[in-house]
Amino acid sequence: MALNIDYILLIIFGLILIIVMYLNRHRLKIEKFLFPLFYIVMYRTKVGLNAMDKYAKRYPRSLEFFGSLSIIVGFVGMVFVFYEILLSSYVILLNPTTANEGAKLLLPGVQIPGLPRLSFFHWIITIFVLAVVHEFSHGVVARLYNVKIKSSGFAVLGILLPLFPAAFVEPDEKQLSKKSRKAQLSVAAAGPFSNLLLAGFIFIILQFLLNPFTASLVESNGIVITNLDNEYPSFNVGISVGEKIEEINGVIVSDVDGFINEVEKINPGEEVVIKTNNSFYNLVAAQHPKENDRGYLGVSVAPENVGYKEAAVEKFGLTLIKVFFWFDLLIYWLFFINLVVGLINLFPIMITDGARMAYIGLSFFIEDELKLKKVWGLLNIFCIFLLLVNFLPSVIKYFLPILSV
Repeated sequence: MALNIDYILLIIFGLILIIVMYLNRHRLKIEKFLFPLFYIVMYRTKVGLNAMDKYAKRYPRSLEFFGSLSIIVGFVGMVFVFYEILLSSYVILLNPTTANEGAKLLLPGVQIPGLPRLSFFHWIITIFVLAVVHEFSHGVVARLYNVKIKSSGFAVLGILLPLFPAAFVEPDEKQLSKKSRKAQLSVAAAGPFSNLLLAGFIFIILQFLLNPFTASLVESNGIVITNLDNEYPSFNVGISVGEKIEEINGVIVSDVDGFINEVEKINPGEEVVIKTNNSFYNLVAAQHPKENDRGYLGVSVAPENVGYKEAAVEKFGLTLIKVFFWFDLLIYWLFFINLVVGLINLFPIMITDGARMAYIGLSFFIEDELKLKKVWGLLNIFCIFLLLVNFLPSVIKYFLPILSV
């Protein structure tokens, strides 16, 4: 098996973090959540505190609107991500051995079907930007409501090993708890909302600027199958990963957009004929797992043999084009990871901003503090259970081959 350079860099990074934390152990604080499975190691500084004060004083009205909007988007996002994870958990529990992975740790070197490979350097840059934007937003909105920021700094989220770099701001919790519930919700929601806002801004850049320019630089020779869902029709009729799709129901498809357009026309129960470079395959479309009125084939595709256009190479040079595509991929990961982490941070599990928002939100309906904490605790336990269920297919796929030996 070939060595994965991204895995190696991740291991080296983790070892460096352990050494640095050990050498500075007297300045560290460990927040323990299900320790040693989950924990956060924090290194306190005063970085960025003056800037937070500056922006809070300069743009109070804009920030107040930002805070109010973040509450609305935050609760809408919480409902959305809760529904998606609940639905995914239901599908997995019906048949955990064959269900698709509901969740997977997005680490460098891990290949997730339908996504480009995440390199170590794209990962570390994206996590740094995400963390800074997220925590700076928390700090600015806290200062808007005159809540003291005791410290800021760097942190590491540990899942057994310290692997995920992060940042933090530490507001004075006593001061914050005395503010209005709107103020508390604004501070909590500001972080994930800023990540979603950044993702939306980057999406616009990708759609209307980078993607059209990227398309002008490359050419492809059709589309190739990259993944098959075990439970769905394409897998059952014998189609193989690596085959090139040429036609769907007699319609020639030469690119991914053409494939998507034809698949979206298919209804559940409809007979479908797929022509590949190897053979013809007859199958009956299943019901889409998330949209009942759409058919589903259970096949993922990607452009085949993507290459640079000769005219583009002559105009810009091969080196410049490769550098551009490296940064283009970085921009994509900034969009994707900010979107995913922004939403997941709204899922109410213990250390997330969504958990704090859920607690404050429940306080509108439950006045008794003991009852409030009990209901909030039960909600946390249920959400943790749902999240663990979504990792179940990954665990089964990893251990099943070992147990069957």
